[in-house]
Amino acid sequence: MVEECAEVIVKINHPRVGGIFHYLVPDEMGKPLPGTKVSVPFGNRAVEGWIIGYSKPDPGINLREIAELDGSEPDFTEELLGLAHWMSGYYIHPLGEILNLISPPPKPKRPLKVSVPEKPQVHPNGIILTSEQQEALDKITKALGNRENSRFLLYGVTGSGKTEVYERAAEATLAAGRQVLYLVPEIALTPQMSALFKERFGEQVAVWHHRLAGREKYRAWEGIRNGEIGILIGTRSAVFAPFRSLGLIVIDEEHDPAYKQQQKPYYHARQVALWRARYNRAVIVLGSATPSLESYTSAAWGKTQLLKLTKRPPGRCLPKITLVDLRKEQQGGNFSFISEYLMGQIKLRLSRQEQVILFLNRRGFAPLVFCPVCGEALKCSNCSISLIYHQQTKELRCHYCNAARSLPRACPSCGSTKKLRFLGIGIQRVEKDLKQLLPGARILRLDFDTTRKKGSFLRILGSFSKGKADILLGTQMVTKGHDFPGVTLVGVLNADLSLHLPDYRSAEHTYQLLTQVSGRAGRGLKPGEVVVQTFYPEHYSIKSACQRGDYLVYLEEAQRRQSLGYPPFSELIRVRLSGKDEEDVLKLASCLAQEMKGILEPCQVVVLGPAPAPVYRVKGYYRYQIMLGT
Repeated sequence: MVEECAEVIVKINHPRVGGIFHYLVPDEMGKPLPGTKVSVPFGNRAVEGWIIGYSKPDPGINLREIAELDGSEPDFTEELLGLAHWMSGYYIHPLGEILNLISPPPKPKRPLKVSVPEKPQVHPNGIILTSEQQEALDKITKALGNRENSRFLLYGVTGSGKTEVYERAAEATLAAGRQVLYLVPEIALTPQMSALFKERFGEQVAVWHHRLAGREKYRAWEGIRNGEIGILIGTRSAVFAPFRSLGLIVIDEEHDPAYKQQQKPYYHARQVALWRARYNRAVIVLGSATPSLESYTSAAWGKTQLLKLTKRPPGRCLPKITLVDLRKEQQGGNFSFISEYLMGQIKLRLSRQEQVILFLNRRGFAPLVFCPVCGEALKCSNCSISLIYHQQTKELRCHYCNAARSLPRACPSCGSTKKLRFLGIGIQRVEKDLKQLLPGARILRLDFDTTRKKGSFLRILGSFSKGKADILLGTQMVTKGHDFPGVTLVGVLNADLSLHLPDYRSAEHTYQLLTQVSGRAGRGLKPGEVVVQTFYPEHYSIKSACQRGDYLVYLEEAQRRQSLGYPPFSELIRVRLSGKDEEDVLKLASCLAQEMKGILEPCQVVVLGPAPAPVYRVKGYYRYQIMLGT
């Protein structure tokens, strides 16, 4: 009779090695708990893996023994093992790669000392809640007290005090002996949020993101597992932390696309957080000034409880918004990146010693470099996109594969030695021109290129926050979460950049970006103004952002998506195939699409494609996709 054996998932990243393998457990090992890391013989070598359960294998299999256990405690709790199984099925991905994604950080060689106060003190800040804040908090704390799996959408205008509601909900969660997960979309937001929470909750707060040193990361992981850390603030990967008693999950800026993992294994942190909230009977709060259409319709359909904050606290009002039509500017002879009105407002703020934020969501100096003789644009040799010129490093760079090359002296296409031309304006060009136009202004630039070095992001924001700069020029890094009371003017240099991307959510994302960056103005006692420059002032997403017509933009988006069969009114799955040989990829994609059309009922699932991906070549791999709609 075949005895019960350990089910082991081996840690090998290969499409043909994604199943479960059975191994005998030596008597001296007892019966290790599921989630335990082991070393097992695999072929002619030893590999790492995890025990995920026990069962009897099929007869006739040549069974081998587990070589050794790696550690005395399992890497995964029962909850995280269940989560891994769910993710593997939901995202159609090998279980081994999911387990590798959520596995704990390496244990430091030297032992760690975690010192936490025996009786942590909470330090209230004395802020008096508005009636809307109090009503929202009451509903959240009631659900916390009942230990219900409740889902809330905290829909509050920028500067309305959502963070204060989060902090008080966290306080109620800690008082009940449970833990808090607070997710932010970007690493850049963790210092500000951790500082706020640590001021109130002390050493009960930890931070989690991929740039943490290994020792720091393990300390946070161990503190969460042992229950010594009460509040974890982190980016999307923090959703896999081994909580002992999770009571509250907050997803701040829940609409942000950064919550979606764009590399294998793919996942959306919001979906994972919803699963964990259900498992733990925890409360989950999705917060945003510009909720995703999915969350907005979920609230409209009654699946999510809607909590609204429609006003800023007394003494602080929403900024005035002025729309500038760039077509009229050019008709009047002004071809500059900055309108006459916006320039006048910048000078006015500088004369008053007030601060300004300028937003342009385009990195580099020039987005297109071309030959004036043959007209050929310089493109990446690995990807099907144009190279972007970066003046700081004097090089052309691909923003997909990060390949860089120096500016050639002759055109690679026709060999002409005529000087290459630059087309379009990137944020580096704006910085250079602003320094010439405003020689006395102190200007800081905040983008991916200026924040590569460790600590540079905090240094730039710290300087601006302390009033050591007059103008903060940035990409979307400046649009969310920042609170600068000295900023009275925000300028959007080109509101149209995200409007025409090959994405059915482009209009929604444009509205969200404009609304979020507008919220950086007038957060202090002085009133603020936002100047939005655009070539499409009549577009509904831009009009809605400028007129604060949130209902109008969601209604328009909902009607368009419903008529086209897009989420949230249907399910949409993208199957993407990639490979080095374009002909092979297209042939396989065509065969797969044909097979799907033969298997799936057309009345239930529509199969579209194959078609080239919007960027059909990345890092030397050709990409084709098939869309499945239900």
